[in-house]
Amino acid sequence: MPAEDYAPINQDWLEKAGNLWTTPWADTPSERVTVDPIILSHAASMFRKSPGYFYKNPEEAVRMVCHTCELYDVTPVGHYLYADYWGEDYGGELKFQESAPPGMQKRPITTPEDVDNFEVLSPEELAKGPSFTRHFRALDTCKEEYPQMFAPITQLAGTMELATNWAAIEDVFMWMITDPDLVDKLCSKAVDHMVNASKVTADRYGANVMITGSVVASGDLMDREQIKRFSYNPVSKAVRKVLNEGAGPGIYYHLCGNHSDDFDLWKDAPMSPFTIVQIGYDGKEIFPTSKLVENFGDRCTCFGTVDTKLVDRGTPAQVYEQAKQQVLAGKDSPRGFILGTACECPTNAPPANVHAIVKAAKDHGKYEKF
Repeated sequence: MPAEDYAPINQDWLEKAGNLWTTPWADTPSERVTVDPIILSHAASMFRKSPGYFYKNPEEAVRMVCHTCELYDVTPVGHYLYADYWGEDYGGELKFQESAPPGMQKRPITTPEDVDNFEVLSPEELAKGPSFTRHFRALDTCKEEYPQMFAPITQLAGTMELATNWAAIEDVFMWMITDPDLVDKLCSKAVDHMVNASKVTADRYGANVMITGSVVASGDLMDREQIKRFSYNPVSKAVRKVLNEGAGPGIYYHLCGNHSDDFDLWKDAPMSPFTIVQIGYDGKEIFPTSKLVENFGDRCTCFGTVDTKLVDRGTPAQVYEQAKQQVLAGKDSPRGFILGTACECPTNAPPANVHAIVKAAKDHGKYEKF
């Protein structure tokens, strides 16, 4: 739908929601914690559209996200992104699917020799490539039509995520065993790419919020030393270089999956005053907010999570209870707290379950010390 087909967003709501969102970085806090369920293709379901439609139409996607934020009374930010960025820019093939996010079908790296010959694109080349062309269609729409909901986000992911978008995951994991120096080389190229991509966003909008961290590099797939070598160390190097080159200042460490064995590594990751850390799971259980605040609360804003599977398949009462426990443990974290889902809000999650997260924040997330 074009912009004129949407009802106007309530400006009083938008001002209040914006104050909730900026509390961690503002001098005067608002009344309670904000909620960010990481709404992407879930917004499409609210408008009877498919995930395929959402991702093929960035302008409409960001409109749907912005209006869904108002509907749920959550963080007013116009998101548009998906996991498999950047392979297409280097000659890979991205397939758009009707019922799922886009996925890489053909990757540009298939042999060790391809790694040696792989050249990272310059900021100028990346700016003209398919990932940023699509991404900027969404961000430009948000900036023009919903300026108070605009954030200059770059979907970087981590070095292992880039590596497995450029080469098949089974090849990368085999090389970790047979030729780990080759994976070091691939991750080093990922570092350079992350810096260049951040420069593109910062040059276009004057600032950059980088989404990075570790998804593939989780405890279910890699051991601690592998995560440190191929994820934590190169990601930290990339973030440091981005900040040093003035292409920040926002950092969102999204540690998806199980990080029970490596979460403590990230305590020493480079952080700016505008840093958020989110950790999905501690083994098979949701990562305890108390543990998150204990280890990260003095350095950054903590993003406490509700189990995405529970949001998708549980009852509103179950979701509410878990959200309540997480928000009570985190609401007075020294540098602010956000309540949300462990990863992207499931496309077909019951709206009552998303509402239950927000209700828990409203009922139990009023600031007492922060």
